[in-house]
This record gives sequence, structure tokens and C-alpha cells, in this order.
Amino acid sequence: MATATAPAELSTTLMMTRRFEATPQRVFEAWLDPVQVAQWMGPRGFRADVKQLDARTGGAYAITMHMSDGSSVQVSGVYKEISRHTRLVFTWKWQHDMQDTQVTLTFKPVGNATDMTIEHAGFTSGEQRDNHNKGWAGCFDKLAEWLAG
Repeated sequence: MATATAPAELSTTLMMTRRFEATPQRVFEAWLDPVQVAQWMGPRGFRADVKQLDARTGGAYAITMHMSDGSSVQVSGVYKEISRHTRLVFTWKWQHDMQDTQVTLTFKPVGNATDMTIEHAGFTSGEQRDNHNKGWAGCFDKLAEWLAG
């Protein structure tokens, strides 16, 4: 079950923790393997097409999200930190946005499972933060299914 918090209405940071029934290694690698990313990235009704994924500090990624109505949008960014199986930090920018936001993922083992926490910071409004909360929740539902399959 995912939990999300917004400390205050004006907060521009999204925090969410989700438990996955998989090892931190498996959950972590699902973020950096383009074949795996294409299987789960995006909420229901979205299909991800990984255009670029250079999984190294300073490397870039670009993913086109295709929606069920036929439209598409691209998200891209740069990897700032890759600490194998424990922490991943990258920028996140939709093609229509003027500035990057930053995503920090931490992976904590809990028995045979993993608690993954996302901190997505730098939103310009509470509405933007809340929209990403819905999007990430949908992504994590698909990721949980992918890891279980």
C-alpha cells in the first residue's frame, strides 16, 4: 500500500513510500533496465517507449509516454546519483515544462521485500505535485505487478 504525504498545502515536494515483494536489487534494477522500464512506467492507460537510458551518473534518459487517446508526451532527465540497490537520484522534466524537478528514490530491505521511498521535489504548485502523486501511484501499481510476474 502506498502512502503519500504533503507536509503543507504549499509544499512543492511529494513523498511516497511503497512496499514491493521483491529484493532491493530487483526493484532498483527495474528503474535502470530499459526493457523493464518499458513494462511498468506510466499509470494505467499509458505505454512507455524508452528512447534513451544511459544508466550512469551524468547519463541521460528519455521516455515517450503514449496515452490511450493516441497522444504522447516525453519525459527526460539526467542521473545525478546511482548508488547500487540503495539510492537513485535523477532530474525529471516533461517536454512542456520550463524547469526540472528532482526525484530521489531510496530502497530499504524489509525481510524479502523492499520499502521504496520516492521524494519528488521542485514542483511549482500543489496541483502539479498532486498530479504527480496520482501518476506515481499508478506507476507503482504496475511496477508491483511486473515484479510479481
